[in-house]
Amino acid sequence: MRKQILTTAALAMVLAGCTQASSAAASTAASSAPASSVAATPAPTEDAIETVSTKTPYLPVVAPEDRPRAIITTDVECDDMNSLIHLALYFNEVDLDGIVYSASKYHWNGDGEHTLGEVTPNYLCEGEAVYTTHTGAATPDPAAADFTHYRDIPEGWIEDLWDNEYREVYEYLSQNDANYPTPDELLSITKVGNIAFEGDVREASEGSDWIVDAIMDDDPRPLYLFSWGGVNTVVRALLSIYEDNQDDWEKVREQVINKVIISGTGQDNSWADNKIEELYPGIVHMSTTGSYCAFFAPLCTTDDHDPMNFCYFLGTAPDVNYTFHGEWLSENIKFDHGALLGRYNLFLDGYEIPNEVDAYQYGLIDTIDWGYDGFPATKFEKYDFIGEGDSTGFMALLNNGLKGMENGKYGSWVGAITYTDEEVEAAASYNYNTGTPGTPNRFLLPYQLDFAARADWCVNDYEHCNHAPVVTVENWQLTAKAGKPVTFSAEAFDPDGDSLSASWFYFNEGSVYSGAMTDIR
Repeated sequence: MRKQILTTAALAMVLAGCTQASSAAASTAASSAPASSVAATPAPTEDAIETVSTKTPYLPVVAPEDRPRAIITTDVECDDMNSLIHLALYFNEVDLDGIVYSASKYHWNGDGEHTLGEVTPNYLCEGEAVYTTHTGAATPDPAAADFTHYRDIPEGWIEDLWDNEYREVYEYLSQNDANYPTPDELLSITKVGNIAFEGDVREASEGSDWIVDAIMDDDPRPLYLFSWGGVNTVVRALLSIYEDNQDDWEKVREQVINKVIISGTGQDNSWADNKIEELYPGIVHMSTTGSYCAFFAPLCTTDDHDPMNFCYFLGTAPDVNYTFHGEWLSENIKFDHGALLGRYNLFLDGYEIPNEVDAYQYGLIDTIDWGYDGFPATKFEKYDFIGEGDSTGFMALLNNGLKGMENGKYGSWVGAITYTDEEVEAAASYNYNTGTPGTPNRFLLPYQLDFAARADWCVNDYEHCNHAPVVTVENWQLTAKAGKPVTFSAEAFDPDGDSLSASWFYFNEGSVYSGAMTDIR
């Protein structure tokens, strides 16, 4: 294994079967203002970097306190299932502190006594009308007020995933990276939250108490709270903290505001109904400028006038589109990659989703028909991608060398990260050719290729898998006067001894520099 010193503008390492974007830098002349950051993405081979393979496993142990800390709440919708399975391959990158079942407008189990209208008068549930007739647009169904349960959350599904499919592949995963949690660790942090009704915050639950304990502990790191379903279990936790700490409220409120980062509040009205912004003024919401691919991602085309071209708001792109079709997914993800990815939901794969109605049994049907006039019934091919509507925020925490966790503007797998004191809609994906919003995620293809590489980790030991190159930047952030050269230096090596291809360019989206860079070398 031989290290190479590289000095130029932004570095991308491209391997057969695995791509890792990494930050590095350049010798370049600035025309009007200093460049503050650079980053990288795959590019055509320009310089080959020869390495000698020893195939000695490179398995650095990263302490939990040195990783981002997160809790996920989920209603276990089919796309949440996919997000959980996919992101399990990245649990080595985060300190996952909890996975909590939570209700949403789409899924709730009832309490055997009340109706939705009695518990949550201001509900969003679209009821049966949305999948039996065309409603024109998403609106609450008046008939849902009398429902006692709705598309029940499959309790136990997550625990079964950890105890069976994840346990089966864990031995190989842990050989490829020492930081994966054990199946028993995942079981110990999986909890049931407020699942009786959409928006239900009447009582504390095991899950809400678990979130309270995480917020109130002495860990100084930010705590990212991801609501993949409704936010009501998180709201219940915040209400419990308020109710139980009146004697020291100002201090406690400040602790919560400085620690908690919220991602997602939209699948019920509990956040607004319980006036959380008034209880915790300034609490931080996280969003990203791009997204990972949700439903309809396979429909991305090169035709800007195609009304069913979903590239521009689902984060995919024509050059990446093949990775969302059945041929690629069946070969690289779904089949012959172990039990965990065998559970990854694809169209017509034969899997029947527990407790789900026929209209949403995508493993048994080839059509999405949501009942909205803006989304006409759409047909897909066998094993096409269904969706991962809830992966985006979590992906922003993953370390790919862009340093977005140090400064959100530097970027992540899903674009720049923004933090505000109110929830905002995610911006359109960035156009990295023109510098304007509106086109897909630059880093989507390397992320998809990394997904495929990690799928191999589920069924092979270290010797027979591919691993991301390791890049070390000595002076990754410099200040310089306009017109002066700026030189960055980096070392890179490949743990597998593969040859690396390096390409350098200026990463406009991740910089505060507004001028042109024409002399990158």
